[in-house]
Amino acid sequence: MQNPQFWKKYFRVYDVLNLLIPYQELLNSLVNDLHIKPGDKVLEAGCGTGNLALKIKQKGAEVVGIDYSKEALDIYKSKDKSVDVKQHDLTEKLPFPDESFDKIASNNVLYAIPQKYHSGIMKEFHRVLKPGGRIAMSNLRKGWSPYNIYKNGVKASAEKDGLLAAILLVTKVLIPTIKIFYYNASLQTAEKNHFFKKGEQKQLLKEAGFKKVNDEKEVYAKQALLVSGIK
Repeated sequence: MQNPQFWKKYFRVYDVLNLLIPYQELLNSLVNDLHIKPGDKVLEAGCGTGNLALKIKQKGAEVVGIDYSKEALDIYKSKDKSVDVKQHDLTEKLPFPDESFDKIASNNVLYAIPQKYHSGIMKEFHRVLKPGGRIAMSNLRKGWSPYNIYKNGVKASAEKDGLLAAILLVTKVLIPTIKIFYYNASLQTAEKNHFFKKGEQKQLLKEAGFKKVNDEKEVYAKQALLVSGIK
């Protein structure tokens, strides 16, 4: 798992992803798979800078966010002064009672945590979720390419808004994109990161006791896999 200094630098440029259609579509897919109802209490495990949490809140849910990075949480709090967040390491027991949440969301978090902790993390998710509650999570797949995400994003922008808009997008994201590519290269080569093969996340959920676990689907320009299940 990368050290706090890495994540501090990473999250300074992370929100450039909000400009890319594949990232927007990824967040929307997670929100849709959660089947959020007004008043739901939702845990976002690894909330980062709050992009997914803010979309969930727009659906009328109460969101509690946890993340390892203080810098990411500070950015999230700058977007929404009323946030409920806790700095927490997911390799440790969650600081919540049993059956605390209606839904759990997690986006591109588990891959950055050593695989030996994955089973325990899933069991903790199962513990704090109410019976009948739903979980939706996405993680980068084995062999993923950040270049494909950005290429797809520029192409989608050109198709949606025209060539000029795509050129302006490239100009706007060029410097932070170079930095993101550099950090993503570090993620790719880090020995303790675990990028997922199709079916691995589904198996983790089933082993933790989740029922009605859906087949994984390709998201994020086909560079990540999304799975959902019910307790």
